[in-house]
Amino acid sequence: MTGAAQDVYQALAQHLDRSPLGAPQGPELMAILRELFSEPEAAVAAALPFRPVRLSKLAQTLERPAEEIAPLLGALASRGLAYHRATKAGDYYSLLPLAPGMAEAQFWAMAPGEGKVRMARLFEDYYETGVGKAFAEASTPYSRVIPVGKAITNRQEILPYEKAEDLIRQHEHLALIDCYCRSQAKLLGQGCDAPLDVCMIFGSFAEFAVNQGWAQPMDEAGMLDALERAEKAGLVHVVDNVAENVNFLCNCCGCCCMFLQTITRMNQLGAVSQAAYLAQVDPELCTACEQCADTCQVAAIRVDDDCAAVEPELCLGCGQCATVCPSEAITMMRREARPMPAHHGELQAKLAAARGVN
Repeated sequence: MTGAAQDVYQALAQHLDRSPLGAPQGPELMAILRELFSEPEAAVAAALPFRPVRLSKLAQTLERPAEEIAPLLGALASRGLAYHRATKAGDYYSLLPLAPGMAEAQFWAMAPGEGKVRMARLFEDYYETGVGKAFAEASTPYSRVIPVGKAITNRQEILPYEKAEDLIRQHEHLALIDCYCRSQAKLLGQGCDAPLDVCMIFGSFAEFAVNQGWAQPMDEAGMLDALERAEKAGLVHVVDNVAENVNFLCNCCGCCCMFLQTITRMNQLGAVSQAAYLAQVDPELCTACEQCADTCQVAAIRVDDDCAAVEPELCLGCGQCATVCPSEAITMMRREARPMPAHHGELQAKLAAARGVN
């Protein structure tokens, strides 16, 4: 690789690190970028903002004709590297952050084959020093857990932003998309048998993913059916750590999920914000059947001395253990909720300010 080409990719790597969550630098990241971008694409991507900008303005910034860069930007969007939205006012583009963003979208976009397996290996090599590190070191958790609704009794208070059904109903555009994390694990001969088609995206990104052919548009009934399938599989509901207008609702396993692996693989307990509930075991009712321990995605439950015990610091408050307990020995008790940003603008501003980026 020539020095000029190296400079182009280095510039793109540094630009990605200026996103609110960042992209930890290193040879693993450079290998990913060289695989995903041609030199001309990397040069344009390094100047592409993370918030959508009109094509005409981008052309002025790059000092290149709009008709010249439009095909290149379209190619980046089709490969899960950039975001595109067509409006009556014109086409808008932005660079996707590394994660969440490129790490998922380019897997949805890539055709099956050796290249996709190679990319899965590259991202696996980058997890602990890159994607996982970014989540683990974030000043504010990027994601939060919400409880399984059936684990909360009717007499308990549950707020709208804690209810999966309410979060789904907030949006006009709904779509189901294959779980990137379990898909990547399967490419590497790893992972589990949890369902793939239960990850949910909302709003403008859902519209974009459907237009690209990656996601299946869905009505409310279809989303609620997927939610039920995820709950029956023992998966944890994980959403953006905001109170309003979440962009995604992932249904996560502890062995594959890039969020939960910060706990199960990296032992960073605070990297995912817990739900405002804690599992509590009644020893008089517990039969030590171990179904709760088998269900817990982060190994927060152990069975000793003929009774289950919950580790409060580790318990996500997802409620799955309560739903499988045959003796109804587990109940979900309210605990102090962690503060969360009101919306994405606040979350992004907190993350960026803590990292000293604009």
